[in-house]
Amino acid sequence: MKKTIISTLVLMTFVLFCLAVARTSCAFSAGRATGHILLVSDIHFDPLADPAIVKQLIAAPVSQWQELFARSKQNGYAHAPADANYPLLKSALSAAIAQGPFDFVIASGDYLRHGFLNAFIEAGGTSSDFPGFATKTAVFVINTVQTTFGVPVYAALGNNDSASGDYGMEPGSAFLSTLADLLEVLAIDPEATVDFRTAGFYELPHPTFPNEEIVVLNTVLWSRSYSILGADSSDPGAAEMQWLAWKLYQAKTLAHKVILVMHIPPGIDAYASCRRGNDQTPIQFWQDRYFTQFLDLMQKYGDIVNIALAGHTHMDDFRVLGDTGNASPVVFRITPSISPTFGNNPAFSVLNYDRDSGNFSDIATYYLNLTDGGNSPQWALEYRFPSAYGYSSLNATNLGLLSASIHDDPEVRRTFAKYYAVSASSPITCTN
Repeated sequence: MKKTIISTLVLMTFVLFCLAVARTSCAFSAGRATGHILLVSDIHFDPLADPAIVKQLIAAPVSQWQELFARSKQNGYAHAPADANYPLLKSALSAAIAQGPFDFVIASGDYLRHGFLNAFIEAGGTSSDFPGFATKTAVFVINTVQTTFGVPVYAALGNNDSASGDYGMEPGSAFLSTLADLLEVLAIDPEATVDFRTAGFYELPHPTFPNEEIVVLNTVLWSRSYSILGADSSDPGAAEMQWLAWKLYQAKTLAHKVILVMHIPPGIDAYASCRRGNDQTPIQFWQDRYFTQFLDLMQKYGDIVNIALAGHTHMDDFRVLGDTGNASPVVFRITPSISPTFGNNPAFSVLNYDRDSGNFSDIATYYLNLTDGGNSPQWALEYRFPSAYGYSSLNATNLGLLSASIHDDPEVRRTFAKYYAVSASSPITCTN
């Protein structure tokens, strides 16, 4: 097959702060020509973390949740294998805002905890109450992000973002309708609102850079797991692929650029593949037909894709998607998670771009060192891409070279492995 993925997990991600550090230094210069984007992913908020307030949360409207969490006696941060509790969510957002101001926020999905339905029932809820409670949780998280930063928030949906459980995405559902009314960026565009209400994807203009679009995909519909757990006989994934083809055609015809935003990236599922063993065929995240169709689109339109932003793996990663006949491979930045459930440290990233050209120059990852930070861990800058790897800009050429260096150079590989799990114990070993 002539199409290939030059992929290698990656780097970048940042995690910020410590108010004292933020007051004395900022990871980025505040030059007028430089724009800053906050990247957050896989928050996986667990409203059940404090059993003492669960019944109150079930009974209360979401407008009262902030007060209930503020009164909770749970003060410590969640650690693996738990998802993010309220103290961790609050801390992460406080650390992030200290690194602003931002032009906008990209939230690449999975706002709800893992195993939500079973945990909800074990905590005293009922299966009939779960859809409403899951919807309230998503509303709480997204609204908290929007009100914290006060800038446009472009939110993709993840596989856990459903009122029907993992990979239970339901096109046209009440869950999507509620979120469509909540997302402030959709208020400016009725067509985008309808698209999101229908199947969780949408397109909007870039808020600061002219002639560029932000295309937010629902890649849950293209995933292998969705084909097993949440399949829809009407094939919403095929409809979405046709929609994407049209949006890319429009953009190229109008000489516009695009930023792609999604939750599940294309390519190999490293976690599932490693569990199968090195002698087994790797598992792809997406169904083969959608992966092939997407590759074809990138061959035609890769030259207008400035960057693709994803999450899902919980790790600090990157991929470069291209093929032998494509002179414009596409860079995928995979943002690490706020949730520490897989043993990674919580993290978020700040992405720098040139407001004149739209090109990306730098990314910094900030993290909360839960693994080695003792009883009072503090948010801090983990690394910046140029200083860690020696490249002055984020583009396909540099990341392709970095990919080769990770493969060939033990020192670069050690650096990448360290940052992959956000300075926690890395799952990357000499055998995998």
